Amino acid sequence: MAMVSEAKVNGGELETTAELPPALAEKPAGLPPGKYALVGWDMDTTGRRLIDEICQIAAYTPKQSYSQYIMPYGDLNPGARRRHNVRVVTVGRYRMLKDTNTHKILKTKSEISALSDFLDWLEKEKGDGSVILIYHEPRRLSPTMLLEALTRYKLLDRFKSIVAGFADSYALAADKCKATVKSVSLRVLARVLLDADSLSVDSALERATAAYRIVEHLAQGEQQEVGAGGEGVSASKDMVETARAWARPVHTELEALATLKKLLERQNTFRPVFAPLLRSARPERKRVTQLRRLLADAGLLYDQLKDAWQDQKLEGLEKQLAGLTVSAKEEDIKELIEIFDCHFDPAKEPKGPKPRIPRNKNRAASSAGETGEAEGSTSESQNSSPHNSPNKTSNDVAAGDPSQKVSAAPEPVAAN
Repeated sequence: MAMVSEAKVNGGELETTAELPPALAEKPAGLPPGKYALVGWDMDTTGRRLIDEICQIAAYTPKQSYSQYIMPYGDLNPGARRRHNVRVVTVGRYRMLKDTNTHKILKTKSEISALSDFLDWLEKEKGDGSVILIYHEPRRLSPTMLLEALTRYKLLDRFKSIVAGFADSYALAADKCKATVKSVSLRVLARVLLDADSLSVDSALERATAAYRIVEHLAQGEQQEVGAGGEGVSASKDMVETARAWARPVHTELEALATLKKLLERQNTFRPVFAPLLRSARPERKRVTQLRRLLADAGLLYDQLKDAWQDQKLEGLEKQLAGLTVSAKEEDIKELIEIFDCHFDPAKEPKGPKPRIPRNKNRAASSAGETGEAEGSTSESQNSSPHNSPNKTSNDVAAGDPSQKVSAAPEPVAAN
C-alpha cells in the first residue's frame, strides 16, 4: 500500500514516535478569531510508523458521531492488536477485521473510501465556518499520520478547506491540571474530571468522545460553570475559545511532517550499522535509538562517517562526531565512535545484539539450565513482538555475529 519513497523514509521501527515533537515542547500558536465547529477525533492504526495504515477513524460531537473501520492491506502489529482489541483474520480466501473481545467480524471499508466519507461528514459539521479536530495524545503522531494518508490519496487540499487545525487536549490538561494530577492520561482525566471510573479507551470513538468532553470540562472550569454542558448541547463559546487558543494550524502539522521525513531519511542511512543492534532487548534497543537520533539531529549521514574513517580512521570519526558535544554526553560520543570503528574496521567484530540476561540474578547463578528457562520466562520476552523473542534473537546472533556463538550454544542444553 505504501509508496516506495515512503518505505525508504521509514527505515527504522517506530521508535519514530520519539522523533516527533512532543505535545508539551511548545505552547500552540492558536488560530485567528473566527467561526469554528469543534469535533473530537481519533484513529486506530496498524502501527506507529508513517507507512502504517488506519484501521478505524472516528469523530464525535454531542449531536452525532462518526465511526468507520478500515480493512488494512497489512496486519496489525502485536502492540496495535493489544491496544485496539482488533486483529486481521483470514476466512477462506477473504481477509477480515475481527473484534478480539466480542469475536465478531467488523464491517469495513477501504482506507480511501473511509477517508472520503469522513471528509463528507466533516463538511456537514463545519457549517459556514471551519473545523477544529480535538484529540488526546502525548506526542503529535495522529495528525501526522492522518495528513500522510490524505496526501497519499490526494485528499489533502479538500481536508485543508474543511479543517483549520488540531487541538491536543493532552497539552491543555497538562497546563490546567498540573497542580492537581500527576498523569494526564485519558483514564486518569476521565476519573478525575468526568467522574467516569471505568472509561474504556480501546476504540477510536471512545477516545474521541473523552477528548471532547475533557476540553468541554476544562473550558467550563475556567468560567466556574462546571456541569453546565451536557449531551446534545453544541460547543459553548468558552469551549470554542479554549480550543482555538490551544490549536495548531494544519500548515504547522504539515511542516512537522516534512521535518520528520527529512530526519528519517538521514536516520535511515545508518541502517547498515544499527539494524543488527535493533534486534537486542528493549533497554538496548532504546539506547541504540537514542544514539541514532543524535546523529540524525546533527545532520550527519552514513557516507560522511565512512569517508572520515577511510581517510583518518579513529581521528576522522572523532572530528565528525565532535559537533555532537552540545546535544550528547561524552559517553554517548565514545560509544558511537566504538560502534562505527567496529563496523568499518574489517579486523574487528561489528557490534551485535547482546544475549538476553534474566532479571532474576539468583536464578541465573544457580545453573546453566535454570538460566535458559529464565530467559524464556521473563515478562518482557512474553510481551514483546515475535521478532524480539529469545529464540529469534539467539538465532540472529548465531547467524550474524560469530563472536556471540559461544554464548548462544548453551540454549539447546537448557532445553534438554
